[in-house]
Formats: sequence, structure tokens, C-alpha cells
Amino acid sequence: MKRILCLIENLGSGGAERQLTCLAVLLKQKGYEVEVCYYIKKEFYLPYLQENRVDSCFLPEASSPQSRFFALRKHIKSYKPDVVLSYSVSTSLIACLLKACGAKFHLIVSERSTTQCLDKREKLKFFFYRWANFIVSNSHFQGQFIIRNCPGLSAKVKVITNFVDTDKFKPNHEMISRHSDVRMICVGSLMRPKNVPSFVEAVNKVIRDGYRLYVDWYGKDLGDDYSKEVHDKLKMLPSEEYFVLHTPSDSIHNEYCNADVFCLPSIYEGFPNVLCEAMSCGLPVLCSSVSDVPRIMEDGVNGFLFNPLSVDDMASAIERFLDLPLEKRMEMGVRSREIVLASFSAEDFINSYCELL
Repeated sequence: MKRILCLIENLGSGGAERQLTCLAVLLKQKGYEVEVCYYIKKEFYLPYLQENRVDSCFLPEASSPQSRFFALRKHIKSYKPDVVLSYSVSTSLIACLLKACGAKFHLIVSERSTTQCLDKREKLKFFFYRWANFIVSNSHFQGQFIIRNCPGLSAKVKVITNFVDTDKFKPNHEMISRHSDVRMICVGSLMRPKNVPSFVEAVNKVIRDGYRLYVDWYGKDLGDDYSKEVHDKLKMLPSEEYFVLHTPSDSIHNEYCNADVFCLPSIYEGFPNVLCEAMSCGLPVLCSSVSDVPRIMEDGVNGFLFNPLSVDDMASAIERFLDLPLEKRMEMGVRSREIVLASFSAEDFINSYCELL
């Protein structure tokens, strides 16, 4: 039985953290011995690991960047994993460095976002990846980028897209909202890639054009300058009721089921978990045409794509959806669920990892 050590910076509420903790549970169910190791004390998903009896290890001695190499080296030496599976850039670089120094374990590093600029930092990361056995990208877009720009790594690159827990994220026909005024849900931290100020401008344009639209945005408010920019933009709306910011929800599946449509206005993405979760709950979707999004959804079939750099194009896509009859919107939601069931199952996801292991 192989012993797997899963490395990540923290167990916070993000998409990578969700995918890794779910992967750890699935690996345990397949008979592997698994431990999840982290060193920043954000523990949103720790109860999930505990409920499923997956071991975890918090390394308080790795709280500073300078101490992490030595803390992880000590823990890996003690745990003696057959495979180290890393889901964050910092842990991947440390694991690569340990391999370069002679550590004996197989290493799978994971690419969870898309490279926007091949700067010195990115080039250094890809240089260290030569010590990994596999580089798993969760998007075809990033996998192709690595192969194109780092041909020496091409044999190591594998694309394993994220999965959706379709038993948890499923339509709730008792809750599904069919409001006379459309309720839109968005999920993501208030960070620059999420394109929130431009999205607020698009919503404002839609409302000024005479449509009734209410937006619920769920995600972390980091309280930084970008967050202030978002709050300043929200003041342009005729009333604060049109756009409400919520903290992250641990029952986000219920919030999906209480909405009419999902929107992803990001400037760039890796593999957007929230898009697939919303689709799995039977929602039509309005999305930026970036990364793997055009591969995931079907433009004009279960929603509409738009250019995230154009406020007018975003607003136009929203209005196209709002102009549809209710029956057509519901057909789009049914197709969303069908796409997820066909392409993003947990079984396909875990089997792909088992093949690597």
C-alpha cells in the first residue's frame, strides 16, 4: 500500500484546498495511506478531513518562509512517503528542492492556475519542476502553455481536470428559485483576477437599461485597496439591494439552488470549480471566455460567453439571458447538469490520479 503525503499551504476555503482535501478522501477510499500536511493555520476544510478519517498534520514550526524547507524536510523524513503530492507553488518548490538534494520519493506537482506572464519567477518555478515526476495541470490551457514554453517538461505534463461532487452539488427542486426579478450568484474572493469593478459597471448598465437584476456575491473581502475599489464602484448602483457582498458560505450548494443564473466575470482562471459546481446544481451560466471555460460550457446552449475586458459585452450577455423566456432558461439549467455528469465525475478524477500513482 502506497503512502501518500499531500502538501498544501493551508486548508482555507479556496478551490485548490477543496480539491486537495477531496482528493485525499478519495485516495483513502481507494486504499492508500494518506496524510494532508499544511503550515498556515487556515482550517476551513479540516472538519471534512476529520469526518472522513484522513490524517492531517499542521507544522507550526514552518510559519516563516525561512523555516519551511527544514520543517518539511524533517516531516517528510519522518513520515517516509512513497509519493508527495503538492497542490501549492511554495510546497512544490520546496519538494523539488528536496528531491534535488537527494530525497527519495516520487513527486507530483500541481498547476492550479494559468500563467499570465513568463517572468523570472515563473521560469524559476518551471526550472525546478525538472525534479518532479509528473506535472498535473487542472486545465488544458495551462498544460498546453507548459508544453509550448518548456518543451523539456512536456513528457511530465498530465491534464486532470477538477471534479464535482454531484451528490452534494445537485438541483434541489424544492429550493430552485424562479423569481420574477432574476437573482444572479457569483462566487470568488474580491481579488483583481475576479474582475469585480468592471462586473459592477456591467450590472449597473443592465439596471439602467431597465432590467431587474439582483446579484449575490459570495467570497472573502480582503480589506485591501482592491476591495476599496469594489466598494466604491458599488456606490454607483441605484440601491445597495441590487448587489450584496456575502462572506464565504459553507453551504454554497444551497445558495446556488436559490439563484436563477451563475456568472463568472474573471479576467483569467485556472479551472473554475465554482462554474462546474453551479452547473451541477442546474444553473444556466454567463462566463468570461478565458482558459478552459469554453471547453466546460456550451455557448448558446447552457449559457453565454463574453469578453471580460468589455463592460458592454458583459452587459450584453446578461441582457441576452434576461430576454430569454423562462422555459429556455430552465432548459439551459438542465443541460448544465448533463455536461457535469458526463465530464467531471469524481470517479474519472480519482482513476486518473491512481494511474499516475
